[in-house]
Amino acid sequence: MTGLDRLRILIVENEGLVGCDMAAFLNDLGYRVVGTCSTSDDALRLYDDLRPDLVLMDVHLDGAVDGIETARRLQQRGPVAIVYVTACADLDTVNRARETHPQGYLLKPFSHDDLRLTVEVAATRVQEEIARRRREHSYAEMFESLADGVIVADLAGVIAFINPAAARITGWSQDISVGRSLHEVFRIYYASGEPATVELATPAKAPSERVVWLTTHDGRRVPVQDRSTPLRDQSGQLTGVVILFRAQAITSVEVPAVPPTNDPNATAQAPLVDVVESISDPLIALDGSWRLTYANASAKQLFSRQEARLLGAGFWDLLPAATREEHYAALGHAMLHRQPVTREVYLEERQLWIELRAYPFAEGLLLLLQDITSRREEAERRSRLDRLESLGLLARGFAHEFNNLLTVLLGNLSLAEMRLRTVIQLPELHTAKQATLQAQGLVQQLLTFARGGAPIKRPTQPGELIEQFFLHHSRAPRIEYRLEIAPELPTLAVDPAQLRRLLGNLIRNAEQAQPQGGVITLRCRAHDPGESYPHELPTDHQESPAGIIIEIIDRGEGIPAENLPHIFEPYFSTRKAENATGLGLTVCESIAKAHGGSISVRSELGKGTSVSLYLPVDADGEEVDAIGLSRAFESSPAAVSTRILVLEDDPLVRALIVRNLTSQNYEVVETSEGSETVRVYQEAMQSGRTFDLVILDLSIPNGMGGVRAMEKLRQIDPEVLAIVSSGYSDDPVMAKPASYGFAAVLPKPYEPADMLRLVRSVLNQRAVGR
Repeated sequence: MTGLDRLRILIVENEGLVGCDMAAFLNDLGYRVVGTCSTSDDALRLYDDLRPDLVLMDVHLDGAVDGIETARRLQQRGPVAIVYVTACADLDTVNRARETHPQGYLLKPFSHDDLRLTVEVAATRVQEEIARRRREHSYAEMFESLADGVIVADLAGVIAFINPAAARITGWSQDISVGRSLHEVFRIYYASGEPATVELATPAKAPSERVVWLTTHDGRRVPVQDRSTPLRDQSGQLTGVVILFRAQAITSVEVPAVPPTNDPNATAQAPLVDVVESISDPLIALDGSWRLTYANASAKQLFSRQEARLLGAGFWDLLPAATREEHYAALGHAMLHRQPVTREVYLEERQLWIELRAYPFAEGLLLLLQDITSRREEAERRSRLDRLESLGLLARGFAHEFNNLLTVLLGNLSLAEMRLRTVIQLPELHTAKQATLQAQGLVQQLLTFARGGAPIKRPTQPGELIEQFFLHHSRAPRIEYRLEIAPELPTLAVDPAQLRRLLGNLIRNAEQAQPQGGVITLRCRAHDPGESYPHELPTDHQESPAGIIIEIIDRGEGIPAENLPHIFEPYFSTRKAENATGLGLTVCESIAKAHGGSISVRSELGKGTSVSLYLPVDADGEEVDAIGLSRAFESSPAAVSTRILVLEDDPLVRALIVRNLTSQNYEVVETSEGSETVRVYQEAMQSGRTFDLVILDLSIPNGMGGVRAMEKLRQIDPEVLAIVSSGYSDDPVMAKPASYGFAAVLPKPYEPADMLRLVRSVLNQRAVGR
């Protein structure tokens, strides 16, 4: 490893088995897990004893103090990074957690890959912070130990650091010099008696040493040799100056006399003259009336004016009126109260963002301007990613609860429809059921966008899926739809619901690109592995098709070339006036990638757009539906002897499951928490009345969920037959259930008939296998 193995990790987790599993996994990766505990008091004690660099913190802990408050108390004791590992995704909890500035927020249930990636990112940040603190400490120690004097001042000429050697030479002690003006402490003169200025090194000018005369705190004249260099931050912004100097032996050279001066600006300008002249960023000086008294070459270029037209001009006359309204009060306050201020100004004509840093200077201000357009764009990109992360946290918690409600709503509507079918036809019930299914689609789209949800794959004929999609698609007026589907297409392992969402987004875009009407062509054909489009596909030819290509072609307005690189970015849209979210293509790209495919766009302005989707043949997809919703094993209602154990925490959903199963003569035992499920299953085995099937909810807040319960059930009975159900459709368990010991998945929400069909299929498949 690259040093991450030296990172010390403390795990604070109220579920002992989860904590032990995390510790074992991280130790296998090479990290040093120094301890595990489940209470706040133990966490504080272990921190004092072990001093970990990173803490993996559950929000719900044993005892009265939760994980977020524990994190605050740990941070008060010393530097430590926090990563929350919790099932809590509600807004209040997330906002409280943000106040502790965590390095990550990992939602349960999670996979080992999720844990590994989260810890890797956090560990890298922690190592960078440790390295930064060490550098600062070593720099401070180095400066403190130098025999030469070192003074660090900010751009306004205020001293921020002075080492003991500098204090000894100048006669100004460290405690009284920090915060004072540089010219007050470091007063230097040439041998002629004229005031000397700080000479800064630049890329074109190497640092030079010279001998000047320093006036000490007690008025003595001391010859010193000095050199200075600009101080810049990591982004290259000028932040101040570093001066190194050493006292010289006094020779027969005559000590210069210091001429008196009545110029009130001399002391203020002297330490900054060379700073002004040497920097490459635009810099201007203003008097008390907002008129320019100085502008360097970069400032002249920025405002496209020669010096004669720039000097004496009003500063606010150079900027739009809206800029004055937005920034005049802040800059005026800085000038009046002699305080530095930083503002971000947008120059609309130049399409530039400028950071304006103002410093008190004589009777006016010294303004340093820096182009931060790229930084603003990067900040906006990070902000979009942060919003995506927040959306992902909220989406998972929202989806679980909302899908439970949709399950109850859809289930009862379906049961009512079935009971009344022979008596009366009620179209209102069918409409309500269709609206519930649409709500399910919206939730799944949110999950797919926020987390790139793992698809629940089933063997699917793409041609049939496309035809069924257009059979139910609400067609736009004046649009002609043409389908060109090749015969004998390969069967794909895809998530039909996700693929329908992808087609819906692409068709909707094509319709909106032709508001006056037009033609939309959808072509579906087998993919030739030798072709170069889409990119990054294997070049080796195979006898059977590697996948399919779906092309959607419109004759609309097309996409400008400058917009093409951004069309898959979240929130990017050219139709914001129409309240477009800019998320449609982002969702499409997420779905394509989740299926191992890709999506590409070709467009020509005024001629139309072609979107090409590649989907591979994925044999792994058969694992999910091998005994899934197939109708091959449907049979008559089960015998009374078939016993089913149910784990479901939501009482409304649990009641619906029990009512649905008992209506088909199944004997059902219900539980609401995983440990209760394990206990009931074990007692049934001991009494000789084993369960034929277990239906487990994946996530149980503040309790043992389906995955952990399944692990314990398999220890008791390796032949246990189980179905996993969840509203977290993006969880890896739902995508690859066999890897976790489950026979099939039941995504929420579902209709009662779907659940019964799946139960029969699983039971009959087991019977055939035996």
